[in-house]
Amino acid sequence: MRLLLIPAFLAVMTGSALAFAEPSQADNPAGAQASANSPEEAQKVPAGKFIQDMGNSAIAQMADKSVPQDQKMDRYRDILRASFDMKTIGHYVIGRAWNTASDDQKQEYMQLFEKLVLKTYGDKLNLYSGEEFRVKAVRPESEKDSMVNSEITHADGSPPTKVDWRVHDEGGGKLAVIDVIVQGVSQSVTQHDEYSSIIQRDGGKLDSLLSLMKKQVDEQ
Repeated sequence: MRLLLIPAFLAVMTGSALAFAEPSQADNPAGAQASANSPEEAQKVPAGKFIQDMGNSAIAQMADKSVPQDQKMDRYRDILRASFDMKTIGHYVIGRAWNTASDDQKQEYMQLFEKLVLKTYGDKLNLYSGEEFRVKAVRPESEKDSMVNSEITHADGSPPTKVDWRVHDEGGGKLAVIDVIVQGVSQSVTQHDEYSSIIQRDGGKLDSLLSLMKKQVDEQ
């Protein structure tokens, strides 16, 4: 089973793909959904500033070679928790199985979900070699969702990688990433189908998926 669950910015920096949650159709405050079609404007709009700040923070952590690996993992975890709606993402990936899972299973699944994201890609993040991240534009998708267009330029001179971020306004000034599209391709459905296949083979239960995830955590 491929593990595609890693925040897009960190994944693209290390040449990996990602998957995240299906776009939300909820409503958004006017400030977060304002359209901005130049980099300068986009980085001032709340959703654009949110993504640019996240990118700047991630780059700073990856570029700092003086920080021990265990401390970097803690900082990556902080970025993940602060920037992504992990519950919505995790819920979508396992689909209807979330509704029938026990509270203990939900808690275990989310813990494993986060551990796999961090553990699978933590070592690769140390290979950062001078990439640059820039928000390019922001456009409203619904009353609560904005699409933030960005690109990552690479130190080796290869063409920039285009990354789009669906940012959801959760209220009270809290923004969170709920979907990412890399080079025009969202892999959320792929990840959802992959996990759903495992769950279906287990009669709609989470047991087999949880066992596999625990095995992956132990193996890495």
